[in-house]
Amino acid sequence: MQPEGHDTWTKCSESKVLEMTVNGLTAGREYFFRVSAVNDKGMSEPKALLTPVIVKDTSAKPVINLLTNTFSVKVGNDLKIDVPFRGVPPPTVVWNKEGNVLKETSRVNVQTSESASQLCIKDAARFDAGAYEAILTNAVGTTSAEIFVNVFERPGPPSDLRVDEVSADFVSLSWHPPLYSGGCQITNYVVEKRDAGSSAWQNVSATVARSSIKVSRLSQGTEYQFRVAAENRYGKSQFIETDTVIAQYPFKPPGPPANIHVVQASKSVMIIAWGKPNSDGGSPIFGYHVESKDQSSILWTKVNRSPVTENQYKVTSVEEGLIYEFRVYAENLAGVGPCSKPSEPVAARDRCDAPSNLTVTSVTNTSVSLSWDKPNYDGGAKITGYIVERKELPDGCWLKCNFTNLMDTFLDVTELTEGEQYEFRVTAKNAAECFSAPSETTGPITVQHDVEPPIINLDDKFRQAVVVKAGDLLKIDAEIYGRPNPTVFWLKNGRNISTKGRVEISATKCHTSLLIRESVRKDSGQYTLTLQNTGGTTSRVVTCKVLDRPGPPAGPLEVSGLSAEKCTLSWGPPHEDGGAEVLHYIVEKCETSRVSWTLVCDDVMATTCKITKLLKGNEYLFRVRAVNKYGEGEILESEPIKAMDPFTIPSAPTDVEVTSATSESMTINWKRPASDGGSRISGYIIEKREKHGVRWVRVNKKPVYDLRVKASGLHQGCEYEFRVFAENAAGLSEPSSPSPLASAEDPTFLPSPPAKPAITDSSKSSVTLAWNKPLFDGGAPITGYKVEFRKPTEEDWAVGVQNTDKTEFTVTGLATGAEYVFTVRSVNKIGMSEPSPETDPTLAMEREEEPRFNISPEMRKTLLVKDGCSFTLTVPFIGKPAPSVSWEKAGVDLRVRGLIHTSNLITSITVEQATRDDSGKYTVKLQNVAGSATLTLNVRVLDSPGPPSNITVKDVTKNSATVTWDIPENEGGGPVNNYLIDIREISRKGWTRLTDKCRRLSYKVSDLEEGGIYFFRVTGENEYGIGVSAETKEGTKMTGTTDWETNQGA
Repeated sequence: MQPEGHDTWTKCSESKVLEMTVNGLTAGREYFFRVSAVNDKGMSEPKALLTPVIVKDTSAKPVINLLTNTFSVKVGNDLKIDVPFRGVPPPTVVWNKEGNVLKETSRVNVQTSESASQLCIKDAARFDAGAYEAILTNAVGTTSAEIFVNVFERPGPPSDLRVDEVSADFVSLSWHPPLYSGGCQITNYVVEKRDAGSSAWQNVSATVARSSIKVSRLSQGTEYQFRVAAENRYGKSQFIETDTVIAQYPFKPPGPPANIHVVQASKSVMIIAWGKPNSDGGSPIFGYHVESKDQSSILWTKVNRSPVTENQYKVTSVEEGLIYEFRVYAENLAGVGPCSKPSEPVAARDRCDAPSNLTVTSVTNTSVSLSWDKPNYDGGAKITGYIVERKELPDGCWLKCNFTNLMDTFLDVTELTEGEQYEFRVTAKNAAECFSAPSETTGPITVQHDVEPPIINLDDKFRQAVVVKAGDLLKIDAEIYGRPNPTVFWLKNGRNISTKGRVEISATKCHTSLLIRESVRKDSGQYTLTLQNTGGTTSRVVTCKVLDRPGPPAGPLEVSGLSAEKCTLSWGPPHEDGGAEVLHYIVEKCETSRVSWTLVCDDVMATTCKITKLLKGNEYLFRVRAVNKYGEGEILESEPIKAMDPFTIPSAPTDVEVTSATSESMTINWKRPASDGGSRISGYIIEKREKHGVRWVRVNKKPVYDLRVKASGLHQGCEYEFRVFAENAAGLSEPSSPSPLASAEDPTFLPSPPAKPAITDSSKSSVTLAWNKPLFDGGAPITGYKVEFRKPTEEDWAVGVQNTDKTEFTVTGLATGAEYVFTVRSVNKIGMSEPSPETDPTLAMEREEEPRFNISPEMRKTLLVKDGCSFTLTVPFIGKPAPSVSWEKAGVDLRVRGLIHTSNLITSITVEQATRDDSGKYTVKLQNVAGSATLTLNVRVLDSPGPPSNITVKDVTKNSATVTWDIPENEGGGPVNNYLIDIREISRKGWTRLTDKCRRLSYKVSDLEEGGIYFFRVTGENEYGIGVSAETKEGTKMTGTTDWETNQGA
């Protein structure tokens, strides 16, 4: 060996083996080593290590290299666990199980080498399973590895098997998993059952996944035993059994219902009610069963078909007059419980109604007098008495006032305390010993002397109309009350009546009546009973109808629509209809020269009747009578009427004249006749005649209803006259006087003036005005207009223009700053119209108006122009004074490229032979003293694209290069679809096409000659054609570097 820094080699050792340890070295120092072989002839040349060796400690802590720490083995098989490790110096190995040192036996032993330790277990058993630990220790440290051993076999039995729930047809079981699972997962449980009287077990389920089960379909009352076993993939465990169990409900039937009683009874229905049992047996009650029996019978009969869910039941199967008892059973899941005690016997009879109209008739300082009406319904048995009760307010209880049977409907309650308040009520009792409900109370009554207003109590039958037949007795009576006793008044239809003839009126302290004997129809009407005392006045109205034949129809019997042959009668319904609906009317007629009446109609339903077939000139009488179900009523007769027409032909129309005429037609007007003859004018007939003609010719085919008609079909230049007839129901009138002759020529009138002119512009010496044509041209065309003006302070008009055919004119020669008004006249061939309304005063001065463009939305859209065509942009505008106009386009002098034309109201630019360069935005600017305006118009020329931009060559190698470029700044009329790539060698003049389908912005050119210099050209193409090419400005030399070179002389 040779230490670092020494020149001499030192012999360390001599050995016959091929390995050796050198001791006595200095830690951290470098040494060189070499080895020589020695035989009998001598020592060989040394073989040295290539690198020096640094002396340092190489000992290491033990390291365990386990692939898995879990091992499994089936019961009875052998298990070997190898634990490979490394460590310097070699470690010692100790095995533990469950925290204790593993004891080696003939069945369990450990074998350890320098690099591994092996644990061998023969004939593995259940107790061999568990956690093992291999602990490795050397001088450097200690390392351990935990190893788990599973021994697979059948599981142990389940634990804690218990019965959770028992019912009549099922049992619920549950258990805990086995304490020992056999080393693997429990796959399922097996459940079996058997009757207590049988030794054979029956399978319930062999695939139970959970630790519980509900065993159903059991027989109620049967004793069962159950057992459960666990199962894994290595087999089934032993069974664990339950004690015997009886399949029955865990609760009892409910107790008897309480307090059964009859709530309501009638002759056909009884309603019974009861309370819930004191005990439901542990299960909710889901229904009740009701039984009934006659009091004299011993047999109970079930009433309901299905269980009753409520605590009351309506029994309909009862017979009137029988006395019934009822009892009830409750039912839950355990069954029907015992019956309740029977109810009190109740008779199936209707309950009588309560007394009504309980009234206090008198009050003193010690007593109260009461009266009431009998019940409306006595319950099927005679009312045998009444019970009167009182209650002292506010907190008293109800006490009986009569202690003997009371048959009357009134009672004086005595021995009351003065100043106290009481309430009273009455209960009725019938012969069946049934009591009614108490009547309504009187309300608080104070026991003291007082004044009470009168009260009228009428029977319910008087609340509706009282109907009696003629000849029968009409009687109205009423109970009355008041303190002091009221005065009684009877009225009929608002008039007082008294005892007289057939009428008899009676009145007592508490009763009054009106009696009419042998009633007749006139006794129908409204009878009013009025009571009056110092406490006030009250009235009640009773309507009475006496059923009799109706009275005469309401007159007079009117005759209308009279003519020589017919007329119409009308009348009103009878005021007295006899208490029955009028069915129809009978109408008769009679000539005054005769005695007998003739029937016209005997079934007239309305109150009008049309009479026909009269004889002209004869005088007639008419009569009508109403008929109801009791017979024919009294008659209504008319005055004598003569049958004759009430009208004649009308008089002739007047003032017939022609109001307007043309060469083909005339308009004729006239006035109504002075008399229509008593009949409405139904129309007019118009006739015409020429000046020299004899025959009158009808103008209208149908009658004219207006007072004007237009006669057409005339001959130009002829003179006509017209006459008119009026027509009514009697016929045509005499003709009117003819109208003055009128010539069929177009009218010649002066035109109407124009409307008020409008000022449209002005300057220092002029004013421009405009107007509309007149509404009426006088029948001849307007030939011109005359414009006049003056100052508002002057009266004379100056002529601006004598005749102009336009509707706009500029008046010049005005004084600057002066104020003027203007007017216009219309002119036709007849002459000049009246002047138009004057304009508002206007100053002769320059107007200032901010410029603005007067364009439509269509002009703002992009203008599309084909390549090579011309286009013109025309822009109208307004502004005062006339604005200056300029056209601009980025990068272009439009004065050179286009032709610009501008006037006071419009500007335009025309571009000839448009190219792609003419696409873009054109800007028009307006400027005057009032302001400025700007408008931008878009133009797109449909042309091929311009040259691509930024063409460069990149990634140059010996035989390839990549050409890149950008989209053309001007794509023409549409987007570039593809590019054409050309190449040219420096020594050649012609270009070679590489591709015409390039759709990217780069192209790689390959197979080029090393050292060659090339030029590249790119051309865009769109839907309108191939565009302008762009080529590299310098040649590209093919070299082996990525930096490309160019031929400076190219």
